[in-house]
Amino acid sequence: MAVAEPALRRRPDGGPSARALVFTLLGEYVRWAGADTVPLRAVVSALGSLGVAEGATRRAVTRLVHEGWLAAEPVGRRTRLRLTPRMVRLLRRWTERLVRAVEKTPWDGEWQMLLLRPVEQAPQHGWLAERLEFEGFGALGRGVWIAADPGGVDAVRELLGDLGLLGHATFLTSRIRSAEEERSLIEQAWDLAAIRPLFTGFIDRFAGVEPGTDEEAFVARLRMVHAWRLVFDRDPRLPVVFLPDDWPGEEATRLFIDNWLSWYEPADRWWTRLNAVA
Repeated sequence: MAVAEPALRRRPDGGPSARALVFTLLGEYVRWAGADTVPLRAVVSALGSLGVAEGATRRAVTRLVHEGWLAAEPVGRRTRLRLTPRMVRLLRRWTERLVRAVEKTPWDGEWQMLLLRPVEQAPQHGWLAERLEFEGFGALGRGVWIAADPGGVDAVRELLGDLGLLGHATFLTSRIRSAEEERSLIEQAWDLAAIRPLFTGFIDRFAGVEPGTDEEAFVARLRMVHAWRLVFDRDPRLPVVFLPDDWPGEEATRLFIDNWLSWYEPADRWWTRLNAVA
């Protein structure tokens, strides 16, 4: 049975952990560029730009190697890190989810339903629930999940297959008779009042940020992508018709796209520089 995928863990003081930042760095700057190896020194230097101590980064990397997310390959007196197939698969899922979070696909009116029958020795319920929520599903009751976004269905099938649970799952599509019934189901499945502050907090943090150097752009982009993942981890991507008129999701999405495009080139220049001297 597959080992649980990592959450975007935070330190006790509320900041992201070195481990979590390593995942974001690898997804944003390594896999996004189509690479599967990176110098260890580049990872250490990159997180150092964010104020992470070298020892904390090296300990995080050592754990990831031990857990099978990375492979360490000596090259002379230095070390390169290779993304394992397991890591590549995880980062692909994250990237697909990120892309879906900024795309605007018209809703076809169909709800995706997942019926998951109980099974002995299933993975921890809380962790599996987090993974389903990550793919846009909300719980209507024990073992009953619903999503408006069909983009997460294939990822959930793959996840359940990895866990040996696909035979215990039934996927359905459904059209609900009235908007009132749909709104009632949404209220059961998602706490929109708890999700709203994630968007407004993102806007407050990253609106008006103007990096002055390549390194500042690199740091800002990495921090923003990491924060955005924490937002879309909870975003169910509901059709606009079911969201309040003042829902901040669209504003946050535009801000993410605009900043990312603005910071892309200077941030990449800094990352290229780190790799050249690593």
